[in-house]
This record gives sequence, structure tokens and C-alpha cells, in this order.
Amino acid sequence: MTATVDHRATARLGGVRRPLHVRQRCRLLFLNMQEQAPVREMGLTPYRDWIAEVTRLSPDQIHCVNVADGEALPDTIEAHGIIGGGSGHSSYEELPWIRRVKGFLAAAQRQGVPELQVCWSHQAKAEVAGAVSKVGHQGRRFGIETLTLTPEGRRDPLFRGLPDSFDVFTSHVDAVYDVPPACEFGPITELAYGVYRNEALAIGATARTLQIHPELTSGITAALAKVRRRQLIAEGHLGPSDADYAAFLESLDWADRDIRARMRTLLDNWLRYYVAPAMSPPAAAALHA
Repeated sequence: MTATVDHRATARLGGVRRPLHVRQRCRLLFLNMQEQAPVREMGLTPYRDWIAEVTRLSPDQIHCVNVADGEALPDTIEAHGIIGGGSGHSSYEELPWIRRVKGFLAAAQRQGVPELQVCWSHQAKAEVAGAVSKVGHQGRRFGIETLTLTPEGRRDPLFRGLPDSFDVFTSHVDAVYDVPPACEFGPITELAYGVYRNEALAIGATARTLQIHPELTSGITAALAKVRRRQLIAEGHLGPSDADYAAFLESLDWADRDIRARMRTLLDNWLRYYVAPAMSPPAAAALHA
């Protein structure tokens, strides 16, 4: 990657608003917490491409580290922001790479790097901030769910231009509980909830987290449903017949256009209000400075 950033300037987020032509210069670090093989076996494009689609950045602007496949986390962050993705793992598993990711996320926020953490990464970031991630008491959530903003969420720039409640694509078993009011990075605020509480969090000034999957589309969700069909039937998310399955897929397609438009708005907001202020004179952020 070629862009380097003084991330400590990003604490001054305030009401900064810059035109989205910054997208041409933006460089992101994407932490892929999902092994690549299962994604290939489903016939899907690489996870990085899903992030490129929803951010409307070129894949070349997104440096991807395939953490779950053993790729090393960088010693410095030469990007304007970090996105962390979902995973088939649980964030509380005692795996070396998971411990390293949590340490990396803590170090990154100490440097003021803007973050958007999704699903697994939302749970891991919440744990770093002192919350608990565990199997959700209402079971798996899969497909389409309604996200409702809290009063704080309605004021947060991340959700600017979005309605108070809107449909999203989701896929998770674990959920976040016991969120403290503050941590070393600053206040922690619930921004939105679905069936579970704490489905979007503000952690300090620079980190925003989402239990939902803004990067999913109806096609990706359908591919996940295909490989999990028996499990989803057993858990009551799908009816047993082929007609039930076809109706589920049709519901995804009907919702796809509106959900994708809203998720692009959400990512536009993140780039505009959180990442753009970090695009100041270059100076590499060393994680262990």
C-alpha cells in the first residue's frame, strides 16, 4: 500500500464533511476473519470484493489481510481506515489469531484509526472494550432483519439520511451482552438494535461496530442459505419444502435493491464523517509507538 496517515488527527471528527471525491484517494485495510476456501467453494467472489462493492472503492484501494488463513497483521497501518469482517468462528474462541486480532484492534484505536467492525469483528471489538460475546439467547438470526436506531443512533453521522428503522441482511449466532458505559477509548453507546440489543455500537470517537452485514447481497445470502439449508430448516428459519425455499430466496431478491442502497449510504457516511478527516498529511501510524 502507498498511502500513510497520521491517525492521531482523527480524534477531531466533529462535524467534518468532505465531498466523496476523497474516494479516489482513500486506502482501506480490510481484516478478513473468514477462511477463503469455504467462500470459493460456494462459488462466491473474494470477501474483499464484497467490501469494494459496498464502499464503491476499487479492490486495489483495499489491502486485505486474510487473518484466519494465517496472514500476518501489519506492524504499521498505512491506510485511512480499517474494516473488519465476519467469520464462521466465535470471537471468544481461544485461537492465537483471535488473540492477535484483539490486540491489533486495541492498538489501532489507541492510534486513532477510524474503524468499522462488522459481525464477528463487532463482537471482538466489543470484547476488547469490556463487553461479553456469547451465543445469543434467541438463537440464530439469518436473512432479513429490521434494525432500529436508538436516539443516539439517530444523531450519529454513521446513520445520517437513513430512516429510524430499516431492513438489513444479517447472519449470526453470537450476540453482544453486558456492554460497559465506557472503556479506555471513551464512552460506549448503543446506536441500534434488532432482535438483540447492541447491534450497533459507538466505541469512543473513532470506532463504529455493526452486528449486521452491510456487505451482503441477496446473492451472497442465498449462497449461504444453500449450504446451511438443513440447519436453517432444523432451526425454524426455513420451511421444509422446495416452495418454502423458493419463497425465501424471492424475499431476498425483493429486498435487495433497497437494502443495498441503504448500506451504500451507511458506508458513504463512514467514509465521509470518519475516514475523510483522517486523510491529512501522511505520517505512518506505528502500532507500538
